[in-house]
Amino acid sequence: MKRTIIAFVALFSATAANGHTPAESNEVVSAALTRAAFYYDDLPEGSPPDNDPPPTTWLGFLGPETNGWTLAGKMAAFDRYLSTLATNDCMSLDYFEQLYAAVAVGKCEEFNYTNSASAMKTLALNPRGVERNRAIRLAIGFSPVGDSMTAFVETIMTNYANYSFRERGAASDKYAWTLLGFNATNAVEREAKDTGVRMFYRNRMLENGETPLVDELFVSHIAGYGTSSNRLVHAINSFSHPKCARIFGDYFSSVTNQLLSSGQPLPWINIGGDGD
Repeated sequence: MKRTIIAFVALFSATAANGHTPAESNEVVSAALTRAAFYYDDLPEGSPPDNDPPPTTWLGFLGPETNGWTLAGKMAAFDRYLSTLATNDCMSLDYFEQLYAAVAVGKCEEFNYTNSASAMKTLALNPRGVERNRAIRLAIGFSPVGDSMTAFVETIMTNYANYSFRERGAASDKYAWTLLGFNATNAVEREAKDTGVRMFYRNRMLENGETPLVDELFVSHIAGYGTSSNRLVHAINSFSHPKCARIFGDYFSSVTNQLLSSGQPLPWINIGGDGD
């Protein structure tokens, strides 16, 4: 490789498994991330820069079994690296270290690496974390619907001090979409979905609760909501918000016009007392 491999000694100091030292684990992970980060930059005239496969599979990313390292051992080293991102001050890392962190999160997304769910969740909650927007989406996508995930999403949606508008929106949109597509097949799952919907209803007047996805979630899950005064109030509040995107404003203006021109009474629904 043309680039110098940067060791993550300060960042990644967990005890190595399989008889390997932390320094050896650092080298394995940093080599994989460096190669992945610069693979296409280093590609001369369409030819691979080395004899290894491209970093588009676990084998291509982590490399073949060499020097006593099995693929499983390398994946364990990668898991430990991911876990460090949750607790370290990632914002103090230099440019390349932050780049490698981004590559690592990107590989979790590319490989649909559900084993990284816990690491992505804790990274998203790290006040000095990087790639939090993507970590939020992956944590939700890789985790089951339940009280823990609902609390995680609400924590982000309501924390204006520590999360950006984009990060709060990532949590809201991804979980609303997840709940919309969640087919609850038993009482436990139905209660989990109900809890999620009630959380959104409780926070519906927040700027990240004023989206068509949230409206669709309420209409699909709350009986009678589609023709209720609850929906009218939410719609009016949404398109009146100064940060409402134009496409969202058009959607909620249409909803408002449909409800007001229906010629039918719009009852108020008591939705478990959540924000009523």
